[in-house]
Amino acid sequence: MALVLFAISAAADAQTFEVASIKVHNAAVDRPIVKNPGANPIRISGSRADLQMVTLKDLVMAAYNVKEYQVSRAPEWAGAVDSIFDVSAKAPGSTPPTMEQVRPMLQALLAERFKLKIRRESKQLAVYNLTVAKNGPKLKAVSEDAGPAPSMRRGSVEQIAALLSLFLDRPVIDKTGLTGIFDYNAKLAELDVNTADAADVIARTLTAIQNQLGLRAEPGRATLEMIVIESAERPSAT
Repeated sequence: MALVLFAISAAADAQTFEVASIKVHNAAVDRPIVKNPGANPIRISGSRADLQMVTLKDLVMAAYNVKEYQVSRAPEWAGAVDSIFDVSAKAPGSTPPTMEQVRPMLQALLAERFKLKIRRESKQLAVYNLTVAKNGPKLKAVSEDAGPAPSMRRGSVEQIAALLSLFLDRPVIDKTGLTGIFDYNAKLAELDVNTADAADVIARTLTAIQNQLGLRAEPGRATLEMIVIESAERPSAT
């Protein structure tokens, strides 16, 4: 019985960070961070996990491993200048934690410091399913440590799907089966979506997906898990 109790206690301890610091990001002083849509903001180095220039919604996405369109009812203050944070935390022990170990620790941190309460629900959404076009993908596989290619974008197909979602009228779901990191060249309809004609942006983006990426975005429907924020508070900066 003692061994069983010890195992439960150790598992419980592994669900929380030893120490965590949350500070409001000072955009006037701190170096700006260029974000890649769909990229995981958690950076693990040794036993530390850091997230820079993140909103509450970013933190929820990282903690629960969901996309932006799967998080709803973020409070009005989320994303305000005084509610963009830098988070630095230390996991128990000296062994670098895996992402799967960090996520529940981040969930616990959100519950403790942001007083976050969520509920999960399933919802059917209109989506675009991203598949490989007839003539194959126009993506160049590269190693993660390869130097940047001039005038090229870089990312996984999952990240490409997240980028495409910014220009289309529904989420893009990766159904290509392609894994790894790719360089690609795509002149998307990168217009001011607040002033450009929405139908034109969508049409140009769908054309670019096939002609420039060798992929297809086909309309469909998908039942997705949603994270609904029921309540949250700004944390005290510590």
